[in-house]
Amino acid sequence: MTKTKLKSETPRFYEMDGALRAYSNRSIVLAGIMGLVALFAVAGFLLVRLEPPTVIRIGSDGQAAVISPYQNAKSHLLPAMLAAKPAGAAPNEYEKAAFITSFLARYLNYDAHTLSQNWADAINHMTVNLRRTALADMEKNDTVGKLEQEQASSTFKLNHIEQDKVEPQVYTAFGVRTVRTLNSNKESIDQLVEEFHIRLVNVDRSAENPSGLLVGDYWSKQIEGEKRDAVLAGGPLSGNGPSPAEGSNQP
Repeated sequence: MTKTKLKSETPRFYEMDGALRAYSNRSIVLAGIMGLVALFAVAGFLLVRLEPPTVIRIGSDGQAAVISPYQNAKSHLLPAMLAAKPAGAAPNEYEKAAFITSFLARYLNYDAHTLSQNWADAINHMTVNLRRTALADMEKNDTVGKLEQEQASSTFKLNHIEQDKVEPQVYTAFGVRTVRTLNSNKESIDQLVEEFHIRLVNVDRSAENPSGLLVGDYWSKQIEGEKRDAVLAGGPLSGNGPSPAEGSNQP
C-alpha cells in the first residue's frame, strides 16, 4: 500500500513539464511588463531632463505667472492664479529699480582689477546707440587708460531712486561715490555726491536679458548745497535736475 500511495502522489512527467512551462510563461510576461515600465521611466526621465525649467514670476499685484517656452501647453494643468501672462509683459517698478541699482553698481564700483569687467557688464545694459557713444567717448578721452594709470578705484553707495512725474521711464538716482587715485605714491580721496539720470527702454525678455530693460540715456552731475547735505544724511529729496547738457555720461 505504501508503494501504491507514493506512486499516486508523485506527479506525472507531463504535469511537471506543464508546471515548469507555466512558471516560465509567467516569468516571461512579468519580465516584459517590467521592461516596459523601465522603458517608460527612462523616456520620462529624458523628457524631464530635456525640458527647460519652469520659472514662476510673482508680479507686483501678488499674482504668479509661469514663464516657460511651453507655458501655453501647461496652462490648462495649472490653477488659474498660475495662468501664464504674455511673454512681453512690461517690467514692474520693482524690476526697474533692481535694474537701475544693478547698472549703477557695475558702472560706479570698480578698482584697477575689476574696471574693465565691470564697465563691460554695465555697457551691455545699454542700447546699441548709447553703447557706441559711451565707447567712443572712452576711446577719445582714454578714460580706461588714465584710470588704470592712476590706480583709480570707486566705491558707490546708492541713496534712493525717484521716478520722473512726467516721463515714467525716466529715473533720477542719488548717491555718494568715494574715488581714490594714486599719483607718485600719493593717494587722493574725493567724496562725490551725485545725481544720475537714467532713461529706460523696454525690450523683449530673453535668457540674456530677463528683465526686458536697457538704458537708453544716462548722464550724471555733482550736486551741492542742501541737496548734497540731504544725500549725505541719507534722507530723501526731490527736485528738478539740470538738462542733459549739464551732466556727463562718464563716471
